[in-house]
This record gives sequence, structure tokens and C-alpha cells, in this order.
Amino acid sequence: MCYHKSLVVSAPELETRYEATMPASAHFQPVYHANAYQFPAWPILTHQEPGRFQMMHWGLIPYWTKTNDQAGEMRIRTINARSETIYEKPSFRSAAQAGKRCLIPVTGFYEWHTKGSKKFPFYISASDQEIVSIAGLWDEWADPETGEVKATYTLLTTDANPLLAAIHNTKERMPCLLTAKAEHAWLHNDLSEKDALALLGKQYPASHMHSYSISKRITSRSEPSDVPEVLTPSTYPELSDQSKLFA
Repeated sequence: MCYHKSLVVSAPELETRYEATMPASAHFQPVYHANAYQFPAWPILTHQEPGRFQMMHWGLIPYWTKTNDQAGEMRIRTINARSETIYEKPSFRSAAQAGKRCLIPVTGFYEWHTKGSKKFPFYISASDQEIVSIAGLWDEWADPETGEVKATYTLLTTDANPLLAAIHNTKERMPCLLTAKAEHAWLHNDLSEKDALALLGKQYPASHMHSYSISKRITSRSEPSDVPEVLTPSTYPELSDQSKLFA
């Protein structure tokens, strides 16, 4: 699954890349490491309004959620969604059927490789795009206590390509990274359920990806992780014979 990602670019770079405007109120700054369980806000483009970024919080709260307690419990379970079942699972079905598709811009994401009892963090990015889009779904929920409408999103995952299967070897899943053609279709086209699932099922080519191991600072409780140093390569003797993990 994918619970950690980065977006190390400026707001103007995002606007140029997507031909979309960033609201001044967003106060967007480069993100070196975002942890999903902190439910960070992220610049998102929706199918409904593709020319304007909206800051949405990670962890989708379906519109039909009744209470704040339910919302808090729900978003922990909706950080990721298996793309194969978005039209079946109640948490995502209404958003999928309503075409509430979105793009999640990233410059990379983090996964852990397991060897024996140890885990080693890796940073993975696209080698053919500085900023790559991950497919997502979004929804709006009205807080019953305040009436505030909150926009949230979930990140879609699919079966891992060979590179991610080697790295993320306990789950063998990866984010639904989109090629330029798939990105345009996901954001702009009117997709049937069959078309959407077919698009999401196409794996991003491993040959168009870059990966390397990083230090365990990303999991440190004593040092901040949303800093440039988190992206510094780090080697481990235990991985010296694992060339398939590096691209």
C-alpha cells in the first residue's frame, strides 16, 4: 500500500505542469515526506474542476458519514483503496459511481522492503516525469456539528510491477501511477466503470521508474522527517546482493 509520499516542487511548478491555478490561500510549500496517518492536506485536481487545485485531506470521508466519531474512524481505513474494488466497497462506491476522480501529484513515494525480521525504506519516483500523478477518488462531507464541508481523498493502488513487487515484497502493491495518456483520461474523460477499471489495471512501467534505499530517519521519533535529508541515499550490507531493488 502507499502511506508515505513527497511533492518537492513549488506552487508555480505545479501550476505550469498541470495548467491549473493554485489558490493563494493554499500556502503550498515543498513536501519531502508526508505521512498519511497525519491526514495532511494536499493539492488535488478533480474531474469536476480540472483547472483549479483544491487542498484536500488524505483519508476519504464518504458524504453519507453521520458523525464526527464515524468520520475519524472512517478516514483511517480509507487512506488507500484497492482499485479493483472501488465500485464494490461501500466506502468508495458512491464516489466512483459519481465520477469523483482526482489526480494526486507526487514527486515520489516511500515503501519498505522486508528481509527476515528487518525492514528497509526505499524512495521510488518516475524517471520519465518529474511530477507524476497517482489516481484517486474524492468526496465531500458536511460536519454535522459545524456545517463545514470538508473535501477528502483516497489514493488508489494496483498490483505491483516487477520493481515494486521486489521492493514491497510483503504486499506486492503499488500506487496507480498514471502515464500522460492515462492521466488525461482519468481527469478529463467520461469513463464507464469498465473503462476506469481497465485504465487503473495498467501498471506503470518499471523501466520508467527509479528507486534507491534511504536512511531510517523516515521513521525516527526524535528527528523531523519532512526535511531534504530524508531523501539522502543510504546503503545497507543486507541489501548488497539485491540488485533487483534498485533502478
